[in-house]
Amino acid sequence: MSLPFDALFRHSPNAYMVVDREFRYLEVNHAYELLTGKRRQELLGRRVFDVFPGGTNPDGTSHADRVRDSIARAFARGERDVLALIPYAIETMTAEGPVVDTRYWSATHTPLRDAEGRVYAVMQHTTDVTELHRLREEVRRAREATGLTPEQLDGGVLSRAAAVQQDNLRLSQQLSFLVGLFEQAPGFMAVVRGPEHVFELANAAYMRLVGGRPVLGRSVREALPELRNQGFFELLDQVRETGNPFVGRGVPVMLREPDGSERTIFVDFVYQPIVGPDGRAQGIFVQGADVTDRETALTALRESESRFRTIANLLPQMIWSTTPDGRPDYFNQRWYDFTGVPEGATHGDAWAEVLHPDDREHARRVWAQSLADEAPFEVEYRLRDRHGQYRWVLGRAVPVRDADGRIVRWMGSSTDIHEHKRALELLEQSREALRAADRHKDQFLATLAHELRNPLAPIANAAQVLAMAPDRLDNVRMAAEVITRQANHMRHLVEDLMDVSRVTRGLVRLRRQRARLGDLVAAAIEQTGALVDSRGHRLELVTDAPELELQADPTRITQIVSNLLNNAAKYTPPGGTIVVEVTRERGEAVVRVRDTGIGMEPALLARVFDLFVQAETAPERGMGGLGIGLALARSLAQLHGGTLTAASPGLGQGSTFELRLPLAEAAVAPG
Repeated sequence: MSLPFDALFRHSPNAYMVVDREFRYLEVNHAYELLTGKRRQELLGRRVFDVFPGGTNPDGTSHADRVRDSIARAFARGERDVLALIPYAIETMTAEGPVVDTRYWSATHTPLRDAEGRVYAVMQHTTDVTELHRLREEVRRAREATGLTPEQLDGGVLSRAAAVQQDNLRLSQQLSFLVGLFEQAPGFMAVVRGPEHVFELANAAYMRLVGGRPVLGRSVREALPELRNQGFFELLDQVRETGNPFVGRGVPVMLREPDGSERTIFVDFVYQPIVGPDGRAQGIFVQGADVTDRETALTALRESESRFRTIANLLPQMIWSTTPDGRPDYFNQRWYDFTGVPEGATHGDAWAEVLHPDDREHARRVWAQSLADEAPFEVEYRLRDRHGQYRWVLGRAVPVRDADGRIVRWMGSSTDIHEHKRALELLEQSREALRAADRHKDQFLATLAHELRNPLAPIANAAQVLAMAPDRLDNVRMAAEVITRQANHMRHLVEDLMDVSRVTRGLVRLRRQRARLGDLVAAAIEQTGALVDSRGHRLELVTDAPELELQADPTRITQIVSNLLNNAAKYTPPGGTIVVEVTRERGEAVVRVRDTGIGMEPALLARVFDLFVQAETAPERGMGGLGIGLALARSLAQLHGGTLTAASPGLGQGSTFELRLPLAEAAVAPG
């Protein structure tokens, strides 16, 4: 087997250097660097005596001359030349500046030959014997000063040597302990030195990391060539040049296996510069750990989170999540599309800002209770959309627990239920309307029964009178009048019911013709005159357009106005005033019927034109009626293309009904 002489030279604990015939450094090992305090790159190519000029001996000779002569003799004779003891001054840099220290050396100069046997260089093996020389001098001075025999002095020297040996043993044990820690450390460690970053030390973990390949004595570039273009060579150079450490976390590195295959691992590592006496980095301590499992798990987690976000963004619902303490930290894209807020604007406690002010406190209270109970969350609230409108949503959330049952996250959703909510409201309104219609139906049936029963009593009485005295003419005439009057009343009731039925089913046919509105209003006043007079009312007709003409069904228009006058007469206390105003406004014919009657509260005003609706609290209810007159009047007005509206300041303040109808074309033209 071949021995790695280069490695042996570099890592020998003894100091070696090699010079050429010009006394220029060809090579030095690490021990020589430590001994002289100079780095290899500072020495190579320079003359030895330019770097270390040395001092002057007491006899005036130069320290450098003796060394130069010894090296020259080795070149000239081709034989080893030994300098047993020579003083030589060495200048070293310290934090306080340059310091010159004269030390004593033992140097051996060995000639090196090329393949043809010629001496081309000399290798110097240098040993620092300063302490030994000083000890000899101390013994000599002690003998001269004390007069002790050589044997006594030798005993003292041996005692001191034994103490030194004990100190060296302790240092050796401490060194072995530190080396053992270094070797057994779970993380990988190595030491590289010099500008080429040559491996000086590497522990077992580092050797496993690089597949067991030999690295000691080799540069990083030579031992691990696959690191090229991965940035590590450049980082080592940077740390050496700047003296600043570098820390990497989760850094990928591709390594080549002995079989040529490649594997990528992830490492946390630090490049820590090893600073020499001159304050410059002489080497780099490499320490780190293989974190491939951690990075693989993190990558899987990131991929899982990415898949979750993709799925969450595809859902039509708004998805969100919170930390275990309930602070939102994620909303999907649907949330931002709905609310229109910038991404991240609703994280933390800001989520409540997009809730309706009236719903915030309730939502916060329910959420706080869910957090305290670790129970599912559910609440309805109004959420502001991107247009500033509030829509009803259903908020839900459930806790996500780890293997130990601890809550690690809350996952929630917000579902737009605005249309559903509105549908429920409309359904409830429909139900209420049906209930009201049912009440009105019952009321109508009761009223109809009452209205139909009232004429029967007079008719029955008249029949009895006829039975008792059929031959008396006055009895027959009175009975005939009663029967005729009550029959007419019943006929009107039946006709009103039939009209309502025909109108609601769309079966009414209008017989339109040109007619003067004033004549139709006068006919209605005549029809209701008896009722108005019986109630003691004063009726006023005010018109500023007596010639207004309509293209309408005269009977139906008269029926509308008659119903309005009947209504005013019945619901105005005796002695009241009824004003009928006929005018023209904005190209329409207008008939207003105002009274000083009982008026209407807003609730009744909103449904006064509904079927079977009457002022139930009015004492004038005794005047009869089925509550269908106003509903019929409005339907007939709409069939003519007109409108019928009602207004009242309130109870006891009278009412106004306004009928608007389109004028006949010829009547419209002038205005």
